[in-house]
Order: sequence, then structure tokens, then C-alpha cells
Amino acid sequence: MRVLPLLILLGACTSAAASTVYKWVDDNGVVHFSDQPNPKAQKIEIAGAQTYGAPAPSAAPPPAAAADPAAAAPPVCVIDTPASGQVFLDTFSITGHVTLAHVGPVGSSTPVLRMDGTDISTALSQSGSFTLNQVPRGEHTLTLQVISDRGDVTCQAAAVIFSIRQRTAAGAGQTVPMAPTVPAAPRAPGVGVPH
Repeated sequence: MRVLPLLILLGACTSAAASTVYKWVDDNGVVHFSDQPNPKAQKIEIAGAQTYGAPAPSAAPPPAAAADPAAAAPPVCVIDTPASGQVFLDTFSITGHVTLAHVGPVGSSTPVLRMDGTDISTALSQSGSFTLNQVPRGEHTLTLQVISDRGDVTCQAAAVIFSIRQRTAAGAGQTVPMAPTVPAAPRAPGVGVPH
């Protein structure tokens, strides 16, 4: 417990650059420290307190903001309509819509819409709507991808499967309209021809 007065005294002395402290032991064996001389005291020179000056905190630069806030958002590509499992009755024409967001700057990526593996991107408008004509009866699959100018797929929508059906007019003597014929895409010579 005798250390506590010493610490208090030394703390008070640190305010001065260098100071003199007097130390003595009284008749009861108690050690005393003082800045006032005493006949029994021994003079102790205390050097100035060692101080440490912390460097001024440097202001960290704020994190660089993205040049385009939309560039930081993940890309979005969704086939909104037709809905998966949707059935179209007595028609060969359907309309639909896709949502594209944060897929990159204009001209750096291309949306590719396919029906049953065939590219139908030319039917896609800038607003995301499309109309498909002469769609044959049966089940069809729509897919949507966004391809970067380097050829990478940057976004891919979940595939949508829809159906075109024609009702029969049994007994009414009516015929069910047939799907219009769609000309086949030209083939390169020798491609897809069995040997």
C-alpha cells in the first residue's frame, strides 16, 4: 500500500519537466516522499516524464463510390409473362414480357430470348415486350440470357414452359385450326445431314 502514495507523487511530478523529490523513512519505518526537504530526507532527482505523442489521426478517405450506382446492383433478368405452366387456348399468337435491369451499359450486353432453343430475340422490344406469331400447338420452353460483349453469360432467367392448345368441337362439325407452317431455317451444306 506504500506504493500508492509514490504513484500519486510521481504523477504530480510528471507535470514538471524535471523535479526533485525527497525520500525518508520515519521512526515507525514508514517511507515518505515529498517535494519539501526534510532533515532525514535523501534527495532524488526525477527526470522529466517520458511522454509519447501519438501521430495525428489521418482522416481515412471515404470508400470510393461507384461511378454508376446501378453497376453495384446484381443483374436482373426475368421472364414475366407468359407464366410457367400457362396454357393458351385456341390461338397461335402469344404476347409476353421480360424484365432486364442492371445488366450493364447499353451496347455492352445483349439479351437473347429463345423459344425451344431457337433465337427469337428480334421479337423483343426495348421495353421488354414481345409477340410471337404462328406458335404451333404443344408445349414450348422460353429461355432468356444476357450475353456480354465478351461472350460471357452475365444473367440467366429461369426457364418458362407454356402450352398452346386447341379445343375440339366434337359433334358440331367444326374443324380445329391447324398451326401455320413455319419454314425451317436454312442449313449450311453438310450440317445435320446423316452420312
